[in-house]
Amino acid sequence: MTRVGIITDSVACVPVDKTKEYDISIVPFVLHLDGKSYLDQREITPEEFWKMFNDIKEVTTGAPAQGIFIEEFRKMSKNTDSIACVFLSKALSALPESAAQARDIFIKENPGINIEIVDSRTACGAEGFAALEMAKAAQKGKNLQEVVQIGQDISLRSKCIFGMETLKYLIKGGRAPKTAYVGEMLGIKPIVGFVNNTGVVDNIGKARGLHGCMQKLVDMVGTYSKPNKPLHINVHYTNDLEKGRELQKLINEKYHCVENYFTPFTPVMCGHTGPVISVSFYSED
Repeated sequence: MTRVGIITDSVACVPVDKTKEYDISIVPFVLHLDGKSYLDQREITPEEFWKMFNDIKEVTTGAPAQGIFIEEFRKMSKNTDSIACVFLSKALSALPESAAQARDIFIKENPGINIEIVDSRTACGAEGFAALEMAKAAQKGKNLQEVVQIGQDISLRSKCIFGMETLKYLIKGGRAPKTAYVGEMLGIKPIVGFVNNTGVVDNIGKARGLHGCMQKLVDMVGTYSKPNKPLHINVHYTNDLEKGRELQKLINEKYHCVENYFTPFTPVMCGHTGPVISVSFYSED
């Protein structure tokens, strides 16, 4: 049998060229827009999503059906008896549970296949870094348990922080507190992220104006990484590529970045947050 197979989900923001280079399989979330369903980043691209965004009245998301996972397991099992998965925090989505149920069904029918699932306890590029390092380890010949251990370690070390450019989409969706109306008028930008390995979004700060928000994100990279250690970063953009490039430039000017990606934020995530600026990162030991 060949190396360990790697599966993650569409929220992980793994660069497309890296999914091909390391044979990482991507399972899509389901995005429901005004009653019509799309497979995230298969049937709707970020560009298509943003063209529709201002006219969307209702956004919901869902986990893929168990059959999608079973099909991925079946395809991979033609070439390997070991599969390692890393997914979005199970505290945020039913996807990991759907995957676990699909695994149990598949293994019962195929007892010679070993499938392990890692709860990343995070999302976005932080989850994606775990998938990438697992795939690199698999390519080097590491066994299933070694690959899983690497995924757990990188998940623990990886952080994702993002600032919302506006609160109006949270207000529009009825998810914002009453104080959000005041914050919107004052130009207050909330900063949230996955930084404490809790598996849920942490409220970590706020800033006035887009420039202040961007600078605070840059500073927070230092707060949540090891001093003077090389950084791996993945800057995420939504509807404004140039703001994303500016954030990437500021981070590279301040820190020693040895791995540097720039990826669009998945439509599934943007459907709930609206425009954001974001970076996922982890520092080397």
